[in-house]
Amino acid sequence: MDYTQAREFIEETGKYGIVCGLDSIKSLMARLGNVQERLCIIHVAGTNGKGSVCAMLSNILLAAGYRTGVYTSPAVFEPEEIMKVNGRAVTQEEFAALAGRVQAACRDMQKEGLPHPTAFEVETAIAFCFFWQEACEYVVLETGLGGEQDATNLITHPVCSVFASISKDHMAFLGNTLQEIAAAKAGILKPGCPCVSAAQKPEVLEVLKQAAAQKQSAFYTADPASLRRFSYDGRQSFFEADWYPAAPAPGGEQAGVRQEAIAGTLGLVGACQRQNLACVLETVRLLRGRGVLISREAVLEGLAHVRLPGRMERIAGAPDFYIDGAHNEGAAYCLRETIMHCLAGRRIVYIIGVFADKEYEKALQALLPYAAQVFTVTPRHPRALDGRILAQKVQHMQAMAAYMPDVGKAAAAAQAAAGTDGVVLAFGSFSYLKELKAAVQGRVF
Repeated sequence: MDYTQAREFIEETGKYGIVCGLDSIKSLMARLGNVQERLCIIHVAGTNGKGSVCAMLSNILLAAGYRTGVYTSPAVFEPEEIMKVNGRAVTQEEFAALAGRVQAACRDMQKEGLPHPTAFEVETAIAFCFFWQEACEYVVLETGLGGEQDATNLITHPVCSVFASISKDHMAFLGNTLQEIAAAKAGILKPGCPCVSAAQKPEVLEVLKQAAAQKQSAFYTADPASLRRFSYDGRQSFFEADWYPAAPAPGGEQAGVRQEAIAGTLGLVGACQRQNLACVLETVRLLRGRGVLISREAVLEGLAHVRLPGRMERIAGAPDFYIDGAHNEGAAYCLRETIMHCLAGRRIVYIIGVFADKEYEKALQALLPYAAQVFTVTPRHPRALDGRILAQKVQHMQAMAAYMPDVGKAAAAAQAAAGTDGVVLAFGSFSYLKELKAAVQGRVF
């Protein structure tokens, strides 16, 4: 199988849609040697911030000298970016070879009358095989849209489980209330496996704590107050945080251990990164207590060099041009805080493209008060909301809006409307950011 055939296989598999449950992925991985059971995995779930948490953790482990794999979704710019080892994405040749193995296993399943795995299950299987083939010492594994019924959850003994911020999204699959969504996410907990949670709403935290107690799992909550200082500009963040020179005893606290401070920079920006960073540092503390050798220097190096495409990413200047994947209410409130903190006083022009099945109206309510003008687009995706309808919604909310049928023209119009001292901010869905970035960087600013 060559790369073109591998991509055709993945695309064809997309017709099987989204199927929650573990039966199919378990059958698939059994035919591939259950290599996931031989990997040391840090499992990360949540609604917003999973990608940032995974990027920070994997970068820190890499800086500590460990051969580290990371699996995240969705792909923003290139399909292969979802699976990396030591910062290197799987090559097209590697992907094609692994896809061939997985396709053969899928065909065996069909011959036995079993359903064909979904595209996410196929890509997850490829990732597990890639990490095993590359002899990864640690793998940072992001769930898909869920938790308990997510394909990544077939793993049985992760090193630890981590919860980024949990809010409302994917309600058709996870439930209509925060408690139901939290319970679905809590399904990644394993008996006796310790877990760390970012700061959560009280009702979410209660669900997570109860689930951890039922699994007899040590539960740690990251306290944003452990960050003594946190600020950011349009390029990076600056922090000072609690640091313990000695790792805690396994499963224990650091009683009697002298507390110090650690100060550095983070290569990600935005209000949401404060609680993401607190969650990562608490996870590092847990890992160090379980024998993972992570020094102060590794933490500082890993955080300073972390990058994540499509998360408050500055892609051009004059005007400053940012792209962000904020697509639900929780992410919108974080983006609003970022705007208030580092873009206040500047003329801000939005480009917005959304999916019809998202609660985009709540995101608009949070963010439109800060827009001088809005341009809407239609992402190239079956679930996309027509940009003309979105423009009408924006106008009904008393904001200036114009529909642009072409993403490149939207970028040019937004740049002109912002002026050289202004800001263009594109958000709403990851699905159109690749096209937009290409259009922007192909222009002379």
